Amino acid sequence: MIRPLESTFEAVYYDGQVAIRRAAMAELAPAELKISLADGATLIWPYATMRIAADGSYGEPVRIEYGLTEALVIESHSFVDALHQHGVTRKALPLDVRRWPAVLLCCIAIAVIASVFYTWGVRIVSEQAVRFMPAGVERRLGQAVVATLAPIPGRCADSNHRLQPIVDRLQSATGSKQRFEVIYVNQGIVNAFAAPGGFIVVYRGLLDQANTPEEFAGVLAHEMQHVLHKHSARALAREFSGRALLSFMAVDSSGTPSAIQAGIRLANLKYQRSDEAEADLTGAALLARAHVDARGFLTFLRRMQVYSASSGSAWNYISTHPATDDRVDALVTEINKSKQSTTPLMTAEEWASAREVCSGN
Repeated sequence: MIRPLESTFEAVYYDGQVAIRRAAMAELAPAELKISLADGATLIWPYATMRIAADGSYGEPVRIEYGLTEALVIESHSFVDALHQHGVTRKALPLDVRRWPAVLLCCIAIAVIASVFYTWGVRIVSEQAVRFMPAGVERRLGQAVVATLAPIPGRCADSNHRLQPIVDRLQSATGSKQRFEVIYVNQGIVNAFAAPGGFIVVYRGLLDQANTPEEFAGVLAHEMQHVLHKHSARALAREFSGRALLSFMAVDSSGTPSAIQAGIRLANLKYQRSDEAEADLTGAALLARAHVDARGFLTFLRRMQVYSASSGSAWNYISTHPATDDRVDALVTEINKSKQSTTPLMTAEEWASAREVCSGN
């Protein structure tokens, strides 16, 4: 004699309209499933109209679906056996083999369309979405980038007050409401990068290689332009699609776009050649408005080219900001156009002190 299984099970109900879990009790009746919600509401699902989406075969909870959106999740795997006693089984959808050529062609067409959309459509949509991204979302995206690539334990403890005057001078010359926050990291990497929302990360190794404050200011001006022209956000948008793109525009409850944060690498922040050229020229113009000698940035780029060629290191400024001969020539032309007078940022002694921002770590 087969012993009847229990007929009442604890469950979680989803209405498909909002992502809220609602505690429920599922009771197996002769022809229908009776669902009692914690708020007193009762739902009746006839067995003939239910679908078993997951039967627990691989250790997952049992999932029953009803209508277009509703679902019921039951942790107990004996629920499926109890359903079977009521004559309910997973329904298999038959495939008409006479139509297999049309089915095959349809699958191929879907694959082609999906491939084209993934290659071009998502990239275009992503980059266009960046144009309308709210400032708050862009800043949170930048926070996710900085938290991943420049975590707090590795940052320099004493940095802001000695280098901040350079940042403030450039900030004032931008004429933008965008506020910039420069974060210094205690690593010997010769690099710097801009993150969305006004964040600029500078590694100690770059400060070690900057012989003058004008060289450092040139790097900052260049990175500020990446932020102002949204190059950083677009570079990230080109890397992510689908679920991550939704997270890109809709920050989760923790305030961090986690789907993107998990995949962020410094390689994601590589820019297109046109982005680098634009940041060069507009950065040089910014230096001129701030009365900073832009030749410092040119000197720095040329020295980094030599450094990159001799060291072979992938972690340096030129690897993420490749300075081609065309870019350097265009930068020389732009600098030579400037008629603005220049004012030194610091004395040599002041710069020697300011660049040691990580000495206290």
